[in-house]
Amino acid sequence: MTAVPRVPKPYADADALARQLGPLEEGPMRARAAGRRLSRLGPERAALLLAALMERGAEGGAALSAVGQALLDPGAGLDYEWRAGLYAAAQALDLPQVASLLLAPGPQRPFEEPRDKSDPALAHLTLGHKKALARLRRDPDFLARLAAEGEPAVVRELLRNPLLTEPLAVRIASRRPVRPETLRCLYEDRRWRTRRGVRLALARNPFVETEIALQILPTLSAREIAEIARDGSLHPAVRAMAERLVESRTPGES
Repeated sequence: MTAVPRVPKPYADADALARQLGPLEEGPMRARAAGRRLSRLGPERAALLLAALMERGAEGGAALSAVGQALLDPGAGLDYEWRAGLYAAAQALDLPQVASLLLAPGPQRPFEEPRDKSDPALAHLTLGHKKALARLRRDPDFLARLAAEGEPAVVRELLRNPLLTEPLAVRIASRRPVRPETLRCLYEDRRWRTRRGVRLALARNPFVETEIALQILPTLSAREIAEIARDGSLHPAVRAMAERLVESRTPGES
């Protein structure tokens, strides 16, 4: 009889978490389930589980995304004491990629309001009018003009427009300069944060809040992470985490 190979504990924990979260709808339910599961683990076991998920790459993407959302959701049960314990364990175990998930430095590039941002087609509109048009208007060119202004309150309504396309969402995520709050709107939107192109554009934008880039990074492919590691325009913490992930990923991952 052939012996069944034993799966190392961190990988077994990672696989169990991925199986638990897989059937759940993306969003608060999945994020809070991830938070409940992690909060019951000791700091060292949680740190090793997260490191194993990161090594899994795309296979652990949904679970990693849920963990990232749980770290931003006060209702997910990952309180300050738990986070402090996880950070200390990650440092002690030499897992800086896990410790990075708990960092929140400012964006690499500070946003400065352009001196001349007026669009003749929009200059006469109030903020309330723009928000209504962003939600209801069907003209792609007009939607692109609203997106180009980058007003967070307007972009949040624009993301609810069923006619918004992924290419335009990627353009919003790629825009430079852009308010960090505008980029956060994309990350917090359930419809768009699951799109690979949007996530990659956010991670590569030097105006994004660094904690968002750090949480997106492990869900990307090895090739995309390697490109980010070489991008000198990005925050040093993002590049350092990318370098660590490249080292930890299994050889041959696409």
